[in-house]
Amino acid sequence: MDNLLRALNALQDAEQNLANAVAAERALGKSWADIGRRLGITRQAAFKRFGTTTNILTGEQMTPRNLNEPKRLTEQFFTHVSRGEEELAMGMIHPTARKELPWTDIAEVWNQCLTEFGSLESITKTYVTYPGGISPLNELSEMSDGKLLGIAVGVTALRQEAGEVMGRVAFDQDNAIVGVLYLPTDTKAADLPF
Repeated sequence: MDNLLRALNALQDAEQNLANAVAAERALGKSWADIGRRLGITRQAAFKRFGTTTNILTGEQMTPRNLNEPKRLTEQFFTHVSRGEEELAMGMIHPTARKELPWTDIAEVWNQCLTEFGSLESITKTYVTYPGGISPLNELSEMSDGKLLGIAVGVTALRQEAGEVMGRVAFDQDNAIVGVLYLPTDTKAADLPF
């Protein structure tokens, strides 16, 4: 077990060293494109993993967040909806988004899923991606430390008695829901609003 802990500590140290090296490169004026190219990822992936920006409404610094939380919250949201737990589901939605995503609409779409495919049996294959993404972030090449700045989209398979639906939830930087979709599992990226 000591080898495992040493390896974990070495990995955490390496991640911190990499973050420090990126910060040093940025301080020297290197662009995100330069950094991304050297890391073998896109400039956007480099920025979303290592970048920071200032929230223009609050003046607070926004930093990358752990991807495990949007994944967990995606499953939690669809569980609340499937159980008819209005207060819990709506409490997860950003207050301004509640006007566009009222419970009646969310419940009505879920009822349509129920009439097509039956009761929810499980929530599986949950992952986090960028807006418009249909595949998981490649954690080894783009997000090895599992962090993301900006909008994150949780995607999951809602397995029902007679079929499956794709559930998508868009989260703001604070992990409040700002969008919800129920879609056929064969939906193409070009057809996604987020």
